[in-house]
Amino acid sequence: MARISTMNITQRAIDAMLRQQAKVSDTQLQISTGRRVLTPSDDPASATRVLGLNRALETVQQYQSNIDRAKSRLETEEGVLEGATNLLQRVSELAVQGNNDTLSKSDTTAVAAEIHQLLDQLYSMANTQDSNGEYIFAGYQSGTKPFTNPAIGSYLYNGDLGQRQLQISPDRKVADGDNGFGLFVNVETSAFTKVTAVAVDVTDLTAIADGDITIDGGNGNGPVSIGALTVAATEAERLQQLADAVNGVKESTGVRATINASGALELSVVGGSGITVALGAGAAAKSGLTAGSEPTTTIPRNVFETLHQLATELENDRPVDRYIGDVHLALESVINTRTAVGGRLNSIDEQQEVNADLELSLESHKSQEEDLDFAEAIARFERQMTALQAAQQSYVKIKGLSL
Repeated sequence: MARISTMNITQRAIDAMLRQQAKVSDTQLQISTGRRVLTPSDDPASATRVLGLNRALETVQQYQSNIDRAKSRLETEEGVLEGATNLLQRVSELAVQGNNDTLSKSDTTAVAAEIHQLLDQLYSMANTQDSNGEYIFAGYQSGTKPFTNPAIGSYLYNGDLGQRQLQISPDRKVADGDNGFGLFVNVETSAFTKVTAVAVDVTDLTAIADGDITIDGGNGNGPVSIGALTVAATEAERLQQLADAVNGVKESTGVRATINASGALELSVVGGSGITVALGAGAAAKSGLTAGSEPTTTIPRNVFETLHQLATELENDRPVDRYIGDVHLALESVINTRTAVGGRLNSIDEQQEVNADLELSLESHKSQEEDLDFAEAIARFERQMTALQAAQQSYVKIKGLSL
């Protein structure tokens, strides 16, 4: 018969109490945290699944953070572009208003002054910063002021051509802004880059594209037709006579004539259907006619310099037909960019809802894996407390035993 010492019996009683105490402590911690799985050993399979769910949640939350950041910057940009749209529309109205021969010098000067003020406002808009102090039109160089004005009429772009992309889902990125080069600097104009000579045997040329036209009236006596106006070359040996004749009927033809600083006659279309030059057969070889003939290639122009030049031309009482077209193209560029920004905002709003639904689903699955069933836990706690009390009472009785 095996003999069991008093020390052995006592140790067993103590071990039983400690085991019950550990169970009670674990259950108490579960109840206080509301979590069923506190360590991987509690439920290895469930702990592994919770780890994967946590990683997925962190990724989705990062997408949502990127969306919030992109949305803030794009909303700021949209506000700027709305202001720029209204501003350029006003400049367009002023340009048309100032391009009127009936205005006095003081009137055109006042129009030019307002355009200068609007130019300053547009320059300030182009250097807008977001809530974090980053410039929204500087490309990747968000800490660098994108536009500077080193001299009167000179505006430099200091950013780059980058467009930051933020990940908003596993397979989607969104641009959080637009660089100022494409928006304000590389803007198409109504000017053409190339001027080529028309063949000398052409006797009738219609629908010439906008460009430079030179007519040597002393080389022939063929008539020059502009709209409904016909002026014989012999009557226009002096450029001023031809310019006066053209401007005398510009309300009906839509064509304005000016003599530039180089002493050349310039024809510009204000309205109407364009410029037509017709030459008599006998004078075709002597006319010396050249015209712009490649309308597909335009010269990009800085919109700030366009507005400055427009105001300067008005101050000097010169026609600004070309600049009216340039302002329209600048306005079109801003409107197109604003439309793209609106599309991006709609896109990220939709993705934000998708991400929110996914985040809710992941949280639900995680809750199922690790959250505590309080009713079961409290019942278990009461059972464990009863077992602990029994173990303690047993220990007291065992300790009181003697031979």
